[in-house]
Amino acid sequence: MAQQQSLRDFLPSDSEPSERYRVEVLVETEVGPQGISHRVGPDRRLLPWGQVECALVAEVGEPEGVRTVVFDLVIERKPGECLVCRFDADPTEDARGVAVSIRRHLAPEFIAPSLHELADEGISTRRYPDLETLAEATLAQLGLATNLLFSS
Repeated sequence: MAQQQSLRDFLPSDSEPSERYRVEVLVETEVGPQGISHRVGPDRRLLPWGQVECALVAEVGEPEGVRTVVFDLVIERKPGECLVCRFDADPTEDARGVAVSIRRHLAPEFIAPSLHELADEGISTRRYPDLETLAEATLAQLGLATNLLFSS
């Protein structure tokens, strides 16, 4: 059985986040009708659905090792870069439930095929060994990559 850990386990400890794929990690998330509630310090904040431009999902980690399902919500796009709000879930029915909830609250044009697949089939067909590879692939999928080595 595969081990499950937080997405922080996949972050390189000695490197800065990508300058073109900026990530804000959301902590203690709850999907609701108004948006994604999350903790910032001692307070709860809301990321409203109206700020989400695109919702994507991918499984990150080794198939037989530590892995997690990463949800990236694109909230800002500029030429060659984007800002995403990220949270994760265990690669179980929990992740499928989150995908179903997100799909329920966003218009279809804001949902990537990967999220539909997780909601429908219970598995993510986008799989990457680490967060850096996920970032590069997502930039390419969004048409923001300067170097199109990866495809969606």
